Amino acid sequence: MWRVTLRTTLARRARLALTLLAVVLGVTFATGSLILTDTSGRLLDDQFRTATAGVDLTVRDAVAFDSAMGVEVTRDPLPAKLPERIAAVPGVASVRPQVRGQGLLEVDGTAVVPSGPSVLASWVPPPLGAFTIRSGRPPAADDEVVIDEDTARAHRIGLGDTVTVRATDTGRLRVVGLAGFGARGGLPNSTIALVTLPSAQRLLRLGSTVSEVAVVAAPGVAPEELRDRISVELGAGYEVTPSRDIAAAGAAAARDQLGWLQLVLLALAAAALLVGAFLIANTFSIVITQRTRELALLRAAGATGGQVLRSVLGEALLVGLAASTAGLGLGVAAATGIRNLAGAFGVPLPEGGLVLTARTVLVAFAVGVVVTVGSAVGPARRAAAVAPVAALRDATAARTGRLRVVAGALAAVAALAATTAVLAAGAPVPLLGVAALGAVGGLALLGPAITPILVRLIGRPLAAAGVTGRLANESAARTPRRTAATALALALGLALISFMAVLGTSVKSSVRQSYAEVITADHVVESARNEMLGGLSPAVYDRVSRLPEVAVASRLRYGHWRDGDATQALTAVDPTTLPRVTSLHFTAGNLAALDGGGIVLAEHVARDRGLAVGDELPMTFSRTGTRSLPVVGLLRDGDARALSTDYLISLDTFARLYSEEMDASVLIRTADGTGRAAAERAIKAALAETPTAQLRDQAAAVAGRTQMIDQVLGLVTVLLMLAVLIALLGITNTLALSITERTAEIGLLRAVGMTRRQLRWMIRGEAVLVAALASVLGILLGVGFAAATVRALGRDAPTVLAVPAGRLLLVLAVALAAGLLAGLLPARRAARLDVLAAIGTP
Repeated sequence: MWRVTLRTTLARRARLALTLLAVVLGVTFATGSLILTDTSGRLLDDQFRTATAGVDLTVRDAVAFDSAMGVEVTRDPLPAKLPERIAAVPGVASVRPQVRGQGLLEVDGTAVVPSGPSVLASWVPPPLGAFTIRSGRPPAADDEVVIDEDTARAHRIGLGDTVTVRATDTGRLRVVGLAGFGARGGLPNSTIALVTLPSAQRLLRLGSTVSEVAVVAAPGVAPEELRDRISVELGAGYEVTPSRDIAAAGAAAARDQLGWLQLVLLALAAAALLVGAFLIANTFSIVITQRTRELALLRAAGATGGQVLRSVLGEALLVGLAASTAGLGLGVAAATGIRNLAGAFGVPLPEGGLVLTARTVLVAFAVGVVVTVGSAVGPARRAAAVAPVAALRDATAARTGRLRVVAGALAAVAALAATTAVLAAGAPVPLLGVAALGAVGGLALLGPAITPILVRLIGRPLAAAGVTGRLANESAARTPRRTAATALALALGLALISFMAVLGTSVKSSVRQSYAEVITADHVVESARNEMLGGLSPAVYDRVSRLPEVAVASRLRYGHWRDGDATQALTAVDPTTLPRVTSLHFTAGNLAALDGGGIVLAEHVARDRGLAVGDELPMTFSRTGTRSLPVVGLLRDGDARALSTDYLISLDTFARLYSEEMDASVLIRTADGTGRAAAERAIKAALAETPTAQLRDQAAAVAGRTQMIDQVLGLVTVLLMLAVLIALLGITNTLALSITERTAEIGLLRAVGMTRRQLRWMIRGEAVLVAALASVLGILLGVGFAAATVRALGRDAPTVLAVPAGRLLLVLAVALAAGLLAGLLPARRAARLDVLAAIGTP
């Protein structure tokens, strides 16, 4: 039987070719995602390991936690005398004080603004420093700087050139050296400026303090033992950490920022494989139906049902192994492509050699084989049930069993019940995911029963076009199981695209509406880089607020805090000036009460936590540890959204709890009698010294807040097209296989007068009809669950449902056009059949 299986598979390799391609694409996506995430993790580990090379211990100010939401916390500087105390500890071979901060480079008056940080640091010579001089020499005087090779090459900076470094203070420095970072020419998506220690302290206004102290242990002294000695000497106010732990923590924080991308990629890979599974099951089902007589003859010749079952599963196994091998090879190219695609959508990933692990290889083969064999189990069981007597009669179309209809109805009812529980009873929002799976399962089971009705309804315009349209309509309705499975594969991809489009548009519209209702400022100044915690120097506020054209300027700052194991964000505001540039609505308490050191909560937070004005909220801050802040006000949820967080404190409270000094936004109301154009000219002139500060109107400010949504939506939509491509292959494959099954029918149609052109249009019409059915089901399913998600999210903050009709119509048009293209090859094949030979086909 195994020889029969191999010969049968090779004899029908053309029939399985598109199925093989679908599995290859799914495995390629899955392995490419794993390779990309493994590579990014390895590169980040190497990057942070290089940054701490040669250092045994690092002494820093103690904090309650290192990072939050992928951002490392800012620590207080260390006293100038601390390095001397550390050097005096027995077992210390050497110490090196270091200063690190943000310093924007300007070349010939033009700011160099990378997507990542602009690093300003004091030069540390090897082996303690991560940077090595590639050309020139290290900085020796306070007016000298070393920059990274990558930046120098990109902006044509040479030795002897003068650049401007803008930190807290500004300096014009002469380039005396070009440095590399490990084996690289610099840090990814960053600029590096290395100066002397006094120069770094001056530019960052640190006085004689330092950011951290690097420590090297004496020969024979274990770093762990030395850490304990230094900790005893310095006390609990300082943190003494092995360099490997700092490297691991830094890499983990950086990976946290990419964690969402890994989840998205794996989810999309799963979607692509699910769509491929429908195609596989459909293909094997059609092939088994066409081979009924052959299988019956095998049974008549003595083959058992188990042998037939193993034979069909063996075919699936061969397809799965071949597809996994090809998919694994293509996964390397896919990883590079996804990385480039992510960069094009503003999500930069570390550059470097790709990493292929044994786990990825195992996953590739497991996914390819399990999906293929698992999808073929149902058709294989039907093949095993073929009786020997079936060789004496024609194959009949499979009918939809009553049990299948009942199971499908129960799944649909369960999906409706879960959705109702979320919307009406306040059940957790993730339950909608379970409801979506139930809806898909219900459609898969009910598809054969409802497809004839839907096909005839959707196909009315096609049927009205003439006889070829009516024949296409009836052909699709006559094989409901095949049509339903083919359409559902495409519907899944279109449903995901529609869901993302509606959800993304709704969130953006809600942010825009909340911002417009709450923010009454005439202008907003924000960082062009949209940093998570801001990126505006306090000097921006100082300069803008002093302008005669400005009546009031109010600044906002963002910070992170720990809420148990979770991380939350908060906004710091000025209670005096904020009411003059916003329209806030309190349900209890007031904004002025923040001056006493309390906190204002969004309504839904207070409701979920059971808090009221006068209660206290325990919060853990990196700098001060756990503090309990009194609740002094409750703010309407939509107003809190406009201010970007559900927690508000005063700027004075922020200064006591945080080391960060960067502003996120400056809201400006112009003075009475000042024209808009005059105010803009004055503000832009005040911002000239801070190139990354950007003057925005409300539309631009909202765009900055929703930029991440646009990036994710665009990236996900492009990647989802792979699932749609697999589904379109399913239409081509199904029609191509059905041509073989319908050879006699096609010959008869040609014999009674149908032209080749009419036959081609009949097959294409059937493909378009399947695409139309998939489009209707997919868009309705996607929009429906997006609407339910938006409404559920509205429990916490008002969320407006916004349906992008233009985008959905474009999706529909593209799907129909793609369906037409999918029918080209099967139509051509059908038209080329010999009429007499076709009529004589049994």
